[in-house]
Amino acid sequence: MLQSQKNLRGILMMVLAMACFVLNDTLVKLARVTLDAGQILVIRGLFALILLMLWLRASGMMRRLGDAAHPKLLARGGIEATIAMSFITALGVMPLADITAILMAAPLIITALSMVLFGERIGWRRWSAVVVGFGGMLLVVRPGGTDIPLLALALAIYSVLGVGLRDLLTRGIPMDIPSVVIALTSTVGTLLGGLVLVIATGIWRPFGVTELLYTAGAATFVILGNLAMIEACRDVELSVVSPFRYVVIVWAVLLGIFVFGEWPAPIALLGIALIGASGLYTLHRERVRHREELRTPAPDRG
Repeated sequence: MLQSQKNLRGILMMVLAMACFVLNDTLVKLARVTLDAGQILVIRGLFALILLMLWLRASGMMRRLGDAAHPKLLARGGIEATIAMSFITALGVMPLADITAILMAAPLIITALSMVLFGERIGWRRWSAVVVGFGGMLLVVRPGGTDIPLLALALAIYSVLGVGLRDLLTRGIPMDIPSVVIALTSTVGTLLGGLVLVIATGIWRPFGVTELLYTAGAATFVILGNLAMIEACRDVELSVVSPFRYVVIVWAVLLGIFVFGEWPAPIALLGIALIGASGLYTLHRERVRHREELRTPAPDRG
């Protein structure tokens, strides 16, 4: 498969992952009214673990569980645990817009690291598209000038660095390891992170069927989102695919309109337009590249 085709597949998976994560966040927000953050991570993690084990059994891949001991998968699961704990803790004391803005710096970090670590060729057009998308995101979330505790800011910054490291690790995982096994290690890591939070805070509130339904739905979407995210990062150029994380802002705004009746401000609509323009331009450049690859004759291996 040509690299441009792999990148387009990765872009599609990234857009799907962002949609699933927004749906997960919506259900988590509904459950958060009653449950503590650690509780949500534990209950959602248990549901996700059950669903993934059923998936492995139904697909006849239980014998691949041993792949979960691969060093890169163990490292990825550990990073997932620390990301979950850092993000949830920081979210408790930071405005959502501020922490969203920090996390959306991930494409910039991943693009730079992809150039350094993997030697990806990144021209001014691709950098421009990333920066324009980041600017559009800032117009949507409009982080405020509120005083943020230093510890919370440090945890938020670690979260974005952890996301970048996690995706770079995903790119290097052998292609013969099934994505569902990778998702399993992420689920276990997040579940363990939730247990640490519950033990540290000592909070476990009573809950009912409604909260169970919210967390079960969240578990389903987080599994689908993780699988799509894993596929988006495997055997692709991350500097091309990662900027499509900005689509999460578009999905969130659309969900706010159709579910909660929350219309964005005019300046936020401008930001959404910039994000869309950035994504469309990147897609255009990949189509151009695909045509160039098709015109380039294959090397003579004779």
